[in-house]
Amino acid sequence: MTILHSIFGYFSILILAWLCGRRSKLVAWRTVVVASITQICLAALFLHTSISQPVFSTAQRFTTLLQETALKASESLLFGGITNNEFIANYGPVVAIQLASITIFVSSVSRILYHYRVLPWFIVGISRIMQRTLGISSVESVGVSANIFLGMTESPLLIRPYVEKLTNSELFCIMTAGMATIAGAVMVIYASMLNDTHPQIAGHLFIASLISAPASIGIAKLMFPETELPETSKIKIKLPSKDTQNGLDAAARGAIEGTTLVINILAMLIAFIGLVALINQFIGWLDLIILDGEGKWSLESISGVIMRPIVWTMGIPWRETISVGELMGIKTILNEFVAYSKLAILMESSNPLSERTFVITTYALCGFANFGSVAIIIGGIGSIAPKRRGDLSRLGIRSLIGGTLATTMTGTVVGCFL
Repeated sequence: MTILHSIFGYFSILILAWLCGRRSKLVAWRTVVVASITQICLAALFLHTSISQPVFSTAQRFTTLLQETALKASESLLFGGITNNEFIANYGPVVAIQLASITIFVSSVSRILYHYRVLPWFIVGISRIMQRTLGISSVESVGVSANIFLGMTESPLLIRPYVEKLTNSELFCIMTAGMATIAGAVMVIYASMLNDTHPQIAGHLFIASLISAPASIGIAKLMFPETELPETSKIKIKLPSKDTQNGLDAAARGAIEGTTLVINILAMLIAFIGLVALINQFIGWLDLIILDGEGKWSLESISGVIMRPIVWTMGIPWRETISVGELMGIKTILNEFVAYSKLAILMESSNPLSERTFVITTYALCGFANFGSVAIIIGGIGSIAPKRRGDLSRLGIRSLIGGTLATTMTGTVVGCFL
């Protein structure tokens, strides 16, 4: 019955995507169908064949290595007194320091891999496969492929010369992919947060970002079909040349970019968590004074009720949908960092989620689709293509919906193999 539940949910999400889009009759059904088949085949390959164990073990070892190396550097050089095991045992970890250490170090490693053309090799390889199988333009394929490894502001830099020429459908596809995936740097952070709950979580997060890429293409083309003739359809993309002199320069540049990312993450967390707390005070006051309730309503609980039917379509039992719905609401209103933090706390409580629901939820939360990201993506792409700011603003909220539906569809597919 769980498989039938997930299959029903999968088609329900596709229908919802069409209803939330332009509801056009010009949908490229070949692209949508092949994208869906690709996602299902990738999920089956990584979760239901002999290749799954090597993938999970490699991902876990790699993320553990990066995490331990980053924290060891911060402990030995900068924050020794508050990052050692004795301090953590007594007072708990200082999240901001762990976040900064891992993000800066992983950003530096990513820059080195980019300098020596390791990341570009993967990006170009995946983009060529996407272009040939899904029938999308070369610019779209590179933009979507880059989002699997890079952030939603870094990946558009690879297609900077072509952004002005993109059709609205191409632009929407790249924006949706940015909302439906996460960057490698934060992937390590989320793996460290949930590692005690599930020892193979790093592999699940990597697979989530990978299989959400074709899902984002299918959802994007369903919501916003191509109605123009793309100027970039036959362009052969040439990735930007190296902007660093050597490996040492790349490491330094990555550290600087990682520091900027840390500041942005912390600033967003402080601002949005504070705003939500303020709104929750107001909602609680309304509940007490006007509705004569107990003041238990909050933005999170309201979003949990709203998201509950969508969460149920992923194949999650109804009794657990309110908890997962709240997490999805937190992820949309705040961001996935807070949602994963709440998920880790929930799994240590007296009423945790079942293992199957936990894994599905992990996949569904694995994306940048939140209101803060709308502003980030408009500012990021708008800075390299100022003439497209109007289009970016019009497509912003719709891309958030598309990214959320794509990760939800990913959770639904994964539920079929658990």
